[in-house]
Amino acid sequence: MSNLNFKLAALDRKQREKYRQDVKNKYLRVFYGWAKVGKVRKKEAISIIFENDSQNEERTKRTLAKFQHTVFVRPQTTKEREDAAQSNRMFTEYSIFLDDKRFQGSLELALRENSQADENHVSEEVREDIANALREYYLQNHPDYKEPVVQLPLF
Repeated sequence: MSNLNFKLAALDRKQREKYRQDVKNKYLRVFYGWAKVGKVRKKEAISIIFENDSQNEERTKRTLAKFQHTVFVRPQTTKEREDAAQSNRMFTEYSIFLDDKRFQGSLELALRENSQADENHVSEEVREDIANALREYYLQNHPDYKEPVVQLPLF
């Protein structure tokens, strides 16, 4: 490896470490909502979007409005911010689809799955607030929704 390549690699490594430290100190958020169904998305899902870097607030709102109907926002924990330092995207999205085989169209089972995914990072009260906000928005837009009868698996 030439001397110049070695110096460039060292500078690149320093820059990456500096960026990771900057991200760890930023105020990043997690957005909970319902995915917008359209040409790209065909199925309803709970959408959880993590911010990996901060940008202009108006641009963030515009971008999120394309992806989901946001109903709840919370700050990221320090552990979640460490994951953001490794990302090369502005946002990371996770979805919980209602028609997944595990949930069979049950809103309550999907909300329980989301709550279990957050239990290591978020307190019980905040998880209940998130579930209530998601439930309220869904029921408001689906007034004829009835919880399906789901048979529990036999073990």
